Amino acid sequence: MPPSQRKPVSFAPQPKKPEVRKALPSPAPFRPQPVPKVLQRKTHCAVAQPKPVGPNVKPARPAQAIQNSVVQATKYFPNLHPGAVESINPGNVFRLNNFADQYRLHRQGSHSVNVPNQQYNFVRTREGEMLLHNRYRHPSIAEGKHVLYAGEVFFNNGRLEWWSNGSGHYQPSADDAEQGGLPMDRFYSYQQIIKGEHTRKKDKG
Repeated sequence: MPPSQRKPVSFAPQPKKPEVRKALPSPAPFRPQPVPKVLQRKTHCAVAQPKPVGPNVKPARPAQAIQNSVVQATKYFPNLHPGAVESINPGNVFRLNNFADQYRLHRQGSHSVNVPNQQYNFVRTREGEMLLHNRYRHPSIAEGKHVLYAGEVFFNNGRLEWWSNGSGHYQPSADDAEQGGLPMDRFYSYQQIIKGEHTRKKDKG
């Protein structure tokens, strides 16, 4: 068929297909992500549990508060007059002992016991020994050595009445009288002895 006799071919418009929209997926519920262990903070406090104590183990005592206290150092008093040391017989020097507020005198190398009943010069040696004599001066009793204390002491039938720091050769301080090793309630300073205060207190008693 010649091209002039051909019928034109009409193209009918094709109906549009309805657009189908794909449903968007619903968002997943929010879940917090775990923090890495490296960034985690420890918020718990470890409580120390007491260790079991055995039957033969004593529990530790709680720590006590430290109290501030001044510890007084021990003083040694020198002989201020070295030329006053005289040679004496050590066997004549008494050593003082006490038993239930009663004092007794012992001589070195002797078993005899004497009851003190007068005034004596005394020194307390660095070893803590109490040496007495009623006539020897303090440097002679101590052989010129340093002492813890020195002074005078008075006994009445074995009972200590009073004592003092009366020693011109050692001149110990009344503040250090505790180093004398004798009852402090019967101590009088040398100045008090001169004023007679030891006798007045005795009269009142």
